[in-house]
This record gives sequence, C-alpha cells and structure tokens, in this order.
Amino acid sequence: MDDQRYCRLRVIGENLDLAGSPAALRALAAVLRGAGPAIEVPIRNGAVAQERAAGPLAIALRGAPTLHLSGDDDGLAAVWAALEAVADETETAEPGGTAPHRHVEPDGSRPLVVTGEREDSLGL
Repeated sequence: MDDQRYCRLRVIGENLDLAGSPAALRALAAVLRGAGPAIEVPIRNGAVAQERAAGPLAIALRGAPTLHLSGDDDGLAAVWAALEAVADETETAEPGGTAPHRHVEPDGSRPLVVTGEREDSLGL
C-alpha cells in the first residue's frame, strides 16, 4: 500500500492544507526527502510535486490539484520536518483535542498547513 496516498490536499482561503495520518505523513516525507531533482507523488485527491532548485522555498497550487514545492534542500527540509513533526504530535495528541498542525509560510509564497489526522478518521 502506498501510505502517502492517504494524504489529502484542501484549499482553505489562501492556505493550502495537507492532511493525513501519521503513517501517511511520514511516508510522504520519506519519499520527498529521498527524491532526486524532481518527483510527483500521488495523494488521495491529487499530487504533491517537488522540484529541487536553487533559491528559497516556493509553494504553489497547480491544476488537478497539485501542491507544487520548489527550492533548495534547506527550504524543502522545512516541509519535510513539518510532515514528520505533525506525524509525531498526532500519535500523542489527546483524542477530541485540536488536530496537531504546523505552518510553513515562505516569504512571497502561498502558506501551507500540515495537519495530522488520526488513523480512524480516514476509515483505516
């Protein structure tokens, strides 16, 4: 099973919200971290495309929907770290509380919120 497919992308105003279970968030982080110059990873309702490039992190929404991430390794590492941190926080969060989340807000780019969901909220 491709765990990263259990992530989903929502558009909430200007924010892009990438949500998933701890396993899905960790799987997506691992795939993105280990990718070469460019990759597109399918998620439940679209894709996450990552391009390693010179310059700061840029986050955009492109067709179908595709969350597009580009930047140098330091910039992209902020997204990978947010995915992993939210996965850890979701596993230890109190049931019924606020969903663990992290904001990644690069200058001059769309903001991204990474949100954790409990495994059972996806029907797994």
